[in-house]
Amino acid sequence: MTAMRGGTRSHPRGGAASHAGAEPGGVLEVGWNLVVPDVDIHLVGYGNRLPNDFTLELLAVLKRCKRIFGLPPIHAPEFGIPPMESLMQYYSPNRRRDKTYDEWVRIVLEAAIEDPPVAFATYGSPMVGTHAPHRLLELAPQRGLTVHVTGATCCVDGIWADFNVDPCHGLEIWEATAFVRLQIVPDTRAHLLLPQVSMLDVSGGIDPQTLRIERSSTVSELRDHLLRFYPADHEVHFDKTGAGAGPHLVAPDVETVTLRDLDHPGRAQASTLIVPRLGDAGLDFERPAHAAVARE
Repeated sequence: MTAMRGGTRSHPRGGAASHAGAEPGGVLEVGWNLVVPDVDIHLVGYGNRLPNDFTLELLAVLKRCKRIFGLPPIHAPEFGIPPMESLMQYYSPNRRRDKTYDEWVRIVLEAAIEDPPVAFATYGSPMVGTHAPHRLLELAPQRGLTVHVTGATCCVDGIWADFNVDPCHGLEIWEATAFVRLQIVPDTRAHLLLPQVSMLDVSGGIDPQTLRIERSSTVSELRDHLLRFYPADHEVHFDKTGAGAGPHLVAPDVETVTLRDLDHPGRAQASTLIVPRLGDAGLDFERPAHAAVARE
């Protein structure tokens, strides 16, 4: 799906430069060979911590795009990032978010057809907790357009450090509304992550003037569903992992409650609910003191 220009530099010993162990002592040689795909639509994520999570590819991609649609747009001229067009204006508390997402997709596709390349740029990863970028990946080829995704730190990546969890040792992730409405039966041997609890059953969008969104009033339904599988005294955690901009962006905001007391959407708007696994599977590490957690 991705058309790329430029080749891969030959390795002096005949192998690919990206082949680990090709050098004596297992040293991986990395030369300055940044490959920026030549496509019609770029899907780009800023990461969580700005500007710490900016990547070389992100900067190169945005500099070459003729139009950048930001969600939200960022102003970062010191990094050579061009001005962006805001998609936030299409949000409304009185309009279903899925209708707004469809509007974004239409705008980006039309711009890419008219004068590529263009970018859809968003907070976190463009592939995690998003709808419009996945629709663009789906619909662009049907219109003869090429797409490339620039990887980025996503909204849950910091949780692995905040709780010292290796996600390869058992993890489930469900968007909170889908988890409740589909009556999902969790595997209690795995850690369960529930993003967007604060938006459970909320269909309206953000108020573009205040940048606030209605908070869920149905979290008790989530609690009651979880109580079918976990004991009432099981501790769960709201975690807004280190995010934002400025000197305090590495500190997580963790709120811990017992499951029986889960009747509110968490104090932090963008937090994820973590439901730890039941029992000791011998796969977990000691959880660090949150005051000492700092990620680089």
